[in-house]
Amino acid sequence: MSYGGGGFTRAPHCNGDQPMVRLLTKTETVQVAAVVVFAVIASLLLPRLFPFVGAAENSVGDIRLATLSPPEAQHPDIVIVAVTEDTLAALPYRSPLDRGFLAGLLRTLAAAEVRAIGLDILFDQPTEAAKDAELRDVLTNLKVPLVAAWAAREDRLTEKQTAFLEVYLKGVNKGLANLMIDQRDAVIRWIFPGRRRGGKFIPGFSAALARVLGAAVPSEVLPLAYRFGPDVQTPPFRVFPAHAVKLLPKPWLTDKIVLIGSDLPNSDRHRTPISAFTGGGLNETPGVFIHAHALAQILDGRRAPATAIGGEAWLLLVLAVIGAALAAVDTPVAVKIAVGLSGLAMLWVGGFALYKYAGVMIPLLSPSLAYAFGGSVGAVFLGRRERRQKRFIRQAFSRFLSPGIVKQLIDEPNRLSLGGERREVTYIFTDIAGFTSLTERLDPAVLLPLLNTYLDGMCGIALDHQGTIDKIVGDAVVAFFGAPADQPDHPALAMACALEMDAFARDFAAEQQAAGINFGHTRIGINTGFAIVGNFGGESFFDYTAHGDAVNTAARLEGVNKHLGTTICVSGFTASRCPDTHFRPVGVLVLKGKTEGLQTFEPLSPEAAASANTAAYLEAYELMKNHDPAARQAFENLVEKYPDDKLAAYHDKRLDAGEQGVTIVLEAK
Repeated sequence: MSYGGGGFTRAPHCNGDQPMVRLLTKTETVQVAAVVVFAVIASLLLPRLFPFVGAAENSVGDIRLATLSPPEAQHPDIVIVAVTEDTLAALPYRSPLDRGFLAGLLRTLAAAEVRAIGLDILFDQPTEAAKDAELRDVLTNLKVPLVAAWAAREDRLTEKQTAFLEVYLKGVNKGLANLMIDQRDAVIRWIFPGRRRGGKFIPGFSAALARVLGAAVPSEVLPLAYRFGPDVQTPPFRVFPAHAVKLLPKPWLTDKIVLIGSDLPNSDRHRTPISAFTGGGLNETPGVFIHAHALAQILDGRRAPATAIGGEAWLLLVLAVIGAALAAVDTPVAVKIAVGLSGLAMLWVGGFALYKYAGVMIPLLSPSLAYAFGGSVGAVFLGRRERRQKRFIRQAFSRFLSPGIVKQLIDEPNRLSLGGERREVTYIFTDIAGFTSLTERLDPAVLLPLLNTYLDGMCGIALDHQGTIDKIVGDAVVAFFGAPADQPDHPALAMACALEMDAFARDFAAEQQAAGINFGHTRIGINTGFAIVGNFGGESFFDYTAHGDAVNTAARLEGVNKHLGTTICVSGFTASRCPDTHFRPVGVLVLKGKTEGLQTFEPLSPEAAASANTAAYLEAYELMKNHDPAARQAFENLVEKYPDDKLAAYHDKRLDAGEQGVTIVLEAK
């Protein structure tokens, strides 16, 4: 750079004219390139390997979908006929759906000359023979193309259900009603194309319906492109209640593709990107609506606004290089931080604007990670600052795991990530009645081996049933099923474990009583639900456990046994998933701190289930459920005849105190 007329040229490295970007040596260039490649690969894999990162990326996309998607006219060809509460109220029974009504509905649609029908209702059990035959005749002779929902043993149907379904839908076009749930956040994000079974490919429900309509059917999983209605009050598809179809003008249905399914508050509802953003609950979408979205996408040739992995990789590379370049800029750390944060803000604002104005959905979390990883080059390889390398030290497992589960964790270590994952699990809580007072009376030299023998037996039973022992607190054993290994039948596994624990505990207590030790009975609570499962021990202590309301409820159910007189208390959701276990209803418990009741049951042995005691209890319970005044006398007679039935005695006491019905509000935990 020349100054004045004297021709003086200042050397480039003197005083204030130092270069903004430091020149790299050959070795440093290789190191920077390696870090850029690492940043791209790591940012690409993190959302796919670690559920909590993927769920966060999903959430960012869901926000854009829910808030920035343009309104669309209702689909011109697809109509949904929904079985609602009003529909069921007009029928003789709720479940299974009255097949005579359904046969009439199909004939009405055929008379209206609809183009095709998708029947998202599973016919897995017989009902009234005449109505079954009537619907079967309609299904096999209908002139309109029709696809019926189908499932199999791998979809949690029993052998009996599968056999009936096979026979009933013989000769009828079938489609698997499965929905593809993202395990990271339990949201439906893809179209299920189908699967092979017995050497034959069975398409998914929407794919099967598209096939009978002559459309090209996808052979692989596709991201689901959800439609949006004209406004927040108007759904993307026209929806008619099933009981009102016969009253509709024929032109409303002619040449339409009609999907029939349920729209009920607590049945077949699922999280979508929209309900995930709005909080789920009543905003969750019925399955038949999701099938409609999938079918519309296939028929319209619509594509989800997602970036392919190749485009994502290029975006990550650009952001990683920008981050590395920023690290090489010779400026104060505070300036680098300000510029870096401004760059991130521009990326996110640009990502939201790109979707709003161009309909293009780019990932934002993984590019931000690539940008951050690239920016660490200055600190790691350019010597601007020494970074401490942290090593995640995992201590020995703080609980017992069955050998099979340990092997799976070794094969899939990502299951033990700090962030965890949302999974459905079944929890068992156990506790010994009166154990605290026993510790005060019993010599420690006797108490310790006694307790260890008991705990060894209880833990061994949990491991034998493929459970994970969460913790042992004093005399209490806490175990769960369904994580970290996938166990589709985890409620049944937990139930079998609890029954064996109960048998062991009874025998153990009887032995101690015979030896003169007043060892109390063991109380057990069981509940199934979704919880966040993972390592909650931080970096220095490995503590694989679960947190959530489902876990707290299981603990509460263990505690309510002492009020009810029961030894095992099981939530209704768990009981519904244990078809091989007999139960009798306990009541609808409103646990302390809760406002909604929880249906609960007590498991019974086959002998007890067939006993006169149980028959009398069920009759009395039904009277109490219906607020029949005769319930009080029924329970008095029951207690008089079966004085050892403590649950009956509990209800008798309630009724004597003026309470009615089966809802029990508990004031204590």
